[in-house]
Amino acid sequence: MLVCCMCAALIGGISVSCEKGITEEVAQQQTNNNVTIRVSSVEADWNASATRALVNVGEVCSRLCFAVYQNGTRIKSKNQEAGDSNFGIFSLNLDPGDYTVLVLAHSGRANPVTTKPEKILFTNPESSGGTGFSDTFYYYGKMTVDEDDTDVDISMKRATAMFRLVTTDVKPANVKKFQFYYEGGSGALDATTGMGCVDSKQSVFVLTGDEQTGQTLSFDMFTIPRTEKAKLNVIVKAFDSKDDILYQREFNDVVVQRNSITRYTGKYFVKDSPDKPDIPDESGDPEADPKSMAVMVDAEWASIMDFDF
Repeated sequence: MLVCCMCAALIGGISVSCEKGITEEVAQQQTNNNVTIRVSSVEADWNASATRALVNVGEVCSRLCFAVYQNGTRIKSKNQEAGDSNFGIFSLNLDPGDYTVLVLAHSGRANPVTTKPEKILFTNPESSGGTGFSDTFYYYGKMTVDEDDTDVDISMKRATAMFRLVTTDVKPANVKKFQFYYEGGSGALDATTGMGCVDSKQSVFVLTGDEQTGQTLSFDMFTIPRTEKAKLNVIVKAFDSKDDILYQREFNDVVVQRNSITRYTGKYFVKDSPDKPDIPDESGDPEADPKSMAVMVDAEWASIMDFDF
């Protein structure tokens, strides 16, 4: 019995000692973090003379990517998801010197590779692990670390432009899916310039359920302009449950610019004449009690360019 007690006491002593050691080690590591990068806001307005709208980064994205570079090489990185503790804050340890910081905010299903800030590629959201074509914000700037602790509060800028399609007629019951195919923008960001760096062919599929039958629709598509004012060619197809095309509209020379919405509004569900809309299958009289999905103006965007079709 005495031996057993002595063993128990000895084991207990080792356990307590190890736990104390681990706690001290973690505390020491936390103390060693001399740099804190904090996303303080998202600056949506590109016009320096205008009133700026600042919002919390958690309101506009679900993922954050932090990267720190020195002499062109990425030396530290961290990815965060909404809901993570300290979302929007990256603490790390760096030697004194000059660095470059990249922060991305987006809402894709996965994160793009940030090894090269000159080409950050976003992929089709329908592909396996696609990073998605979502609203995207970024920060890219220099940071100097000295012997004292360094705190960096950053404000992010929007990199994307939006094409918004709004239907004034209602969705037929047999329309189950849409495809938006557009050329002229970019699915890759050059964070050093804030512009798109690839001539992309982007494709996004959107499912529409029965709950949207009899309603007008609104769709938002994102791209990263390669110039201050880019032009897109957009093809919008509507499919039935067998993937047969029911309706198709093409919009050419669609002008888009970063931090602006280009909104096209009109009758989409027509085959012959826009003045004679097709009657939605099994949805009743579209004029009887149309349920409209409200198109809200996002005040965080700098401007909206409206076009009718």
